[in-house]
Amino acid sequence: MYQNRASPAPLSRDAGSPMIRLAMLHDTPACEVVSGLALGLLETGRVEPTIVCYSTEPPLSWLPPEVRIHRLGVDRALRSPPGLIRYLRTDRPDVLITRQVHANFVGLAAAWMARIPPPWRGKIVVVQDQLLESGHALDWRDNKWLAMACYRFADGLIVPYPAVRDNAVRACRLDPSSAAVVPTPIHRLSGPPGSAPPHPWLAEGEAPVFVSVSDLPAGSGADLLIDAFAELRRDRDARLLVVGEGLGRARADDQIRRLGLGDYAQTIGRVEDWRQFATRAQALVNAADRDVSGQTLTEAMSVGCPVVTTDSLGNGPRFVTEDGRCGLLVPQGDRAKLAEAMAAMLRPEIRARYSELALEYVKARSPLACASALVDFLSGHFGLHLP
Repeated sequence: MYQNRASPAPLSRDAGSPMIRLAMLHDTPACEVVSGLALGLLETGRVEPTIVCYSTEPPLSWLPPEVRIHRLGVDRALRSPPGLIRYLRTDRPDVLITRQVHANFVGLAAAWMARIPPPWRGKIVVVQDQLLESGHALDWRDNKWLAMACYRFADGLIVPYPAVRDNAVRACRLDPSSAAVVPTPIHRLSGPPGSAPPHPWLAEGEAPVFVSVSDLPAGSGADLLIDAFAELRRDRDARLLVVGEGLGRARADDQIRRLGLGDYAQTIGRVEDWRQFATRAQALVNAADRDVSGQTLTEAMSVGCPVVTTDSLGNGPRFVTEDGRCGLLVPQGDRAKLAEAMAAMLRPEIRARYSELALEYVKARSPLACASALVDFLSGHFGLHLP
């Protein structure tokens, strides 16, 4: 009964205004993904970006002041429709992009109401970051059935990976031309690491160190990681630092003591910037049972740190490593294969190769590259003609 907009009407443009006026709805301007995309959009010279948020958090320090921040004056998405409707009718952005499932639903509802006179004539594009069934299994509030019913009313859909695009097009019965792959931007850590290493084990001349980053919930894979490291230690000189805090930290500490690894493995709690660890690590190791985004992997790769990861449920590591091309991908739950992959990363030529591939991956997903892909989609799909 419902039809997706296969051929949307071109955006109406004000005379003398060649730029796309684009708004992105998110809970906070401190999100690196949204801020990175805003930075890239500004760099294209073709977009005036605004982050629309319902948070009082300050923007990230590296975000240029030319990126506008519009605060809706509420503390959560469900309270934002009245302010969002006013914003759409008053500021009249050409495109509203919503990210996160709950924000997608709110944005679609607000866009529909904003089109009632006096009408907002812009377009709404929703972002789906993961396979629909992955989000539903992870959190019951991210209802895939509601997404399947509602996404067809959006003017466009953007996703970070081709597999997610195919999944959404099929599940939501969308016109394939209305969905585009726009990779998640990766903002590289600027400047060299600090002069002092963040941990004594990371000093020059010490044994190679593997780093893992996790909030240590159930399913973090810390037990698998520590078992694999114990196997590696039988005939290799290496150390392990587990960065993060959570209910599983005490259990991880107990496992380290039980296996006699106290001089070679530590959990160190939360740190201000774990990428300072990654810049000096032999590799980052992700042993999580479930990972739908692979965000930790991309952040490690942003500083040239090679990655070793299990093929977790949610497919995030598989997407990020491009099926194992850009990082070592091992079967989920396979201790022996994980230990074998970590041992491989101790070989200088293998580590150098995957460090180079990581930087190539990051370069292809720079804010400017990702923003350019988005602008090309908006220009082509909505009939814009920009310089």
